[in-house]
Amino acid sequence: MPIIDDFFSPTSCQLALWNIDESTDELERNTSLSSGQRHELSLRKTEGAKKGFLAVRLALKSLGISLNDLSFNAKGEPQLSNAFCSLSHCKDYAIAVVGDAPLGIDVESYREQIVRIAPKFVHLNEQNFISSDKAIPQLTRLWTAKEAIYKAMCHPGLALATQIEVAPFTLSDTSGSAAVYLADKQLSFSLQFSTFNEHEFTLAQLTPNQ
Repeated sequence: MPIIDDFFSPTSCQLALWNIDESTDELERNTSLSSGQRHELSLRKTEGAKKGFLAVRLALKSLGISLNDLSFNAKGEPQLSNAFCSLSHCKDYAIAVVGDAPLGIDVESYREQIVRIAPKFVHLNEQNFISSDKAIPQLTRLWTAKEAIYKAMCHPGLALATQIEVAPFTLSDTSGSAAVYLADKQLSFSLQFSTFNEHEFTLAQLTPNQ
């Protein structure tokens, strides 16, 4: 079922969160897929992947976007004809965001595995504000921030652990910032955080005039 954003209201974008509590059949009936989209759905091997595929599209539809306007480029990134968009899903939630400037979104549940893979995405400076008693939620938020930035950048090969640095945050913060280090320049991103039902999602938006 749709949960239109009650968490924050960025002025330059629209966001919708979808709680995936329907069956795959229910989701598909409500999505009205084209033949091409049905083929894409058939390529998903698990029920979870199929539900995520459908639910992100229903989240997008709940924002008034026609699925006929949704396409994907050669790198698999979602595109709209007259706006920027980003999609994400995990087991229980799907999320879609649409805006007028580069942006990215990511949603993840709390899982113990995040601690094991932390060296793959935690910047050296970020280690200073990760505490052992709150490691799972902090690392989950950090991961969603970096994934959201990666999506907004559309820059294949960007190294999460060395080229993206998120400024220190606490779990009570609802906003933050990050820097992206490229060979020829540094970019800044604003971040919006939300914590709910042992999940985190982060919206990343490129700071204007860069």
